[in-house]
Amino acid sequence: MGAMANAEQLEGSSTRHRILQVSLSLMSQKGVDGTSMRDLAGAAGLNVASLYHYFPSKRELLEAVLVERGYLPQWATADPRPATDGSYEDQLAVVLTDILVSMFEVEDFVRLMMGEAMRGEETARAVGLGLFSSFESGLAGWLVSHRPDLDQRSGAAQVAHLLSAMVVGIFVQYAAGVGGEDDRDTGAIATQWAQEIAHVLGPAPD
Repeated sequence: MGAMANAEQLEGSSTRHRILQVSLSLMSQKGVDGTSMRDLAGAAGLNVASLYHYFPSKRELLEAVLVERGYLPQWATADPRPATDGSYEDQLAVVLTDILVSMFEVEDFVRLMMGEAMRGEETARAVGLGLFSSFESGLAGWLVSHRPDLDQRSGAAQVAHLLSAMVVGIFVQYAAGVGGEDDRDTGAIATQWAQEIAHVLGPAPD
C-alpha cells in the first residue's frame, strides 16, 4: 500500500513538473492571457479536467510557475535582507541592490510580466499586483525597523511605494538599453543606482 502511494506521489510530482515546464514555454510564446487552459492541457498531454485537478485556475498556475520554476524574485517576498553593520544609508543601498539584482537575473520573465500587465492582460495584472503588494509590505516593515527616520518623515508605506516605483523605472531603463551596452555588469548597475537612491533619501539623523 505504501509503495503504491509513493508511486502515485512521484507520478503526480512528475506531471506537475511537466505542466509547469509546458506552461512557462507556452506563456513565453503566446503571452499569459493568450494561452488557454485547454492549450496547456493539450501540450502537457492531459485533458482539461486533469489540469484543473493540479491547478484550479490559470492564476494559480502562473503563481506556481513563478515560485517553483525559480522566477519569483527575492524582492517579492516579505523578508528583505536584514540590516548590515554599515551606516543607515549603506543598509538601504544593500537592500535595494538585492532587489535590483534579483530582477536583472530574471529579466526575460519580468519583461514578459510587465508587457502583459501594461497591455491590461487580466491574469498578469492580478499576479503582478499581488507581488508588488507583498514587496511593498515587506519593504515597509524593513523601513520601520531599520530606517525609522524615513517612517517618521513620510511614512514607511509611502516611502516603500516610492522605492517600488523607482525600482520599476530603473528596470525599464535597463531593459531599454539606457546608459550602456548589452553586456553591462548588472551587479555594478544595481549597486550604483541603489547607492544613488539611498543617498538622495539621506542618512538618518544622529
